[in-house]
Amino acid sequence: MQNKKCPVIGVTGSIAAGKSTAVQYLVDKYHAVLIDADKVGHEVLDDRKMYRQLTNRFGKDILDRLGKISRKKLGAIVFADPAGLADLNSLTHPEICRRIRERAEAVRQEGTAPVVFIEAIELLRSPLKDMIDEVWVVWAKDEVRVKRVMQRQNLTREEAEARLNAQFPQEELKAAADRLIDGGLPLEEEYRLLDRMMEDILADTCPLCDEERESELEESK
Repeated sequence: MQNKKCPVIGVTGSIAAGKSTAVQYLVDKYHAVLIDADKVGHEVLDDRKMYRQLTNRFGKDILDRLGKISRKKLGAIVFADPAGLADLNSLTHPEICRRIRERAEAVRQEGTAPVVFIEAIELLRSPLKDMIDEVWVVWAKDEVRVKRVMQRQNLTREEAEARLNAQFPQEELKAAADRLIDGGLPLEEEYRLLDRMMEDILADTCPLCDEERESELEESK
């Protein structure tokens, strides 16, 4: 592991695999810092320069009633058009990656968090992979993911499948993983798996953490 003081762990997986559920549990329990690439992407879409570039490329049809970029409208276009998706990524990813790098480095410098998690669907296709100490991949069966996308985004099966098909192939993601998380498990089982993974990380990065946890357990008895 490159940085034992505060490792940066990339969490990736296809949409609706369960990444956010897994990462939120780790953040809440272990006081880790989360940098969500999707939320950073929201910020980038609000940038005035990016607004001009995207409307020049995709037209005003991507705007909502208030004149802001609609992620749903933009998504409907690019997930049905591989060239459009490639253009979107080429426009937005450099700025997203720059902001994420800055935030991760700031956390490392502060030294107040045991781990930094970067949650990003496109992690392995981006320059971010070069700053990652470990890659954790959250996966789930295709039918589970299709149903989740349909329910969460109010899409038809065809629309949901198109979004899944536009993602990095799940089997390739799994092959690139340092650790795998089954996002289709019952939550209690998934949480036990995550606890074991974090115990490995903390034992490697913080030799005193095991003693501290044992003391906390003794005090709670």
